[in-house]
Amino acid sequence: MKIAIVLTVRNEERLLRQNLLYHHAIGVEKVYIYFDNTTDNGKESIKDLQFVEVSDSVSADNLLQYSYLEKFMRQADEHHTARQCLNIFDASIKAEKQGFDWLISLDADELIATGTEKISDLKDFFSQISADYNAVKFPVKEVLQAKKFYQNVFAEETLFKSQPRFKRYFQNIFKKFYDPVTGKHEKYIYWYGHQMGKMAIRLNKGLIPFNVHRFTNREGEKPKTTVKGLLLHYHSFDSEDFVKKYKNFKSHPNTYLSGRKVEKLKMFLIEVVNHCRKDNKELEDYFEKNLMFQEKEIQKMQRNRVYLFFRREVPVLTEITSVQKVFQNLIK
Repeated sequence: MKIAIVLTVRNEERLLRQNLLYHHAIGVEKVYIYFDNTTDNGKESIKDLQFVEVSDSVSADNLLQYSYLEKFMRQADEHHTARQCLNIFDASIKAEKQGFDWLISLDADELIATGTEKISDLKDFFSQISADYNAVKFPVKEVLQAKKFYQNVFAEETLFKSQPRFKRYFQNIFKKFYDPVTGKHEKYIYWYGHQMGKMAIRLNKGLIPFNVHRFTNREGEKPKTTVKGLLLHYHSFDSEDFVKKYKNFKSHPNTYLSGRKVEKLKMFLIEVVNHCRKDNKELEDYFEKNLMFQEKEIQKMQRNRVYLFFRREVPVLTEITSVQKVFQNLIK
């Protein structure tokens, strides 16, 4: 069982090496990395890792023979995610030629885990996937923004938001964000990043990206998919990552590849970071006061009660220690 992953990265030096070491430790034999307009030292930070193959984002002109990728080639100049889909396809061709069985598409701030406590073993995990399934969907859990700064968030943080929304509206959790333009606070859901998870595909089955979260065959049909494991999303995990992430989003279009509008919170934070004339220190303070969860908030979420009496069917927070255990082994 041979497993590879593909990442498209931009200015992810802070996370990149630890991400790769983690996945290699749990069974990934090959990583295809595509640098997309990177200006940091990400390439230098991983040049000694023999299991990594480094490229810049693939040019759409190199894939013109694949007519079914036309929507990505057409939007590649404007959309980072279109370039990411082309990179995923390019990596799938390489991985097939090199004899890999599975390819997982990830971002640098995402880790795969097969459970919450036991150290993951991806070779064992994929060996148990029935031949009837050509794709695995990893549902997402988002890290809790619990500290202003982490040295290595993968090794340090174990609390994750269990799900973005709950069964009844009154059970949902919100955060109030200060709007520097209006001088007022606005309420947003406590989950900041994407909710779609990511996928692994069985190679040599003709699957291509539909978007960065999903795959289809060349006729647009969905593969038979099983839902297993976890995608851990370390989105805006601390003040430094928050500032970096939304500076990367400065030129982000207000729609996705599908034409759907970008979420209001994402557009709002792009504006705060890039157009409200705040320096880095002010933005880091903004993170602490608006996005970060204070100890009292965390304790309240851990009690998992609404109006003191009603308990949610699903806990608000999940403790995941399996990743931390991998890093404990890596530093021995």
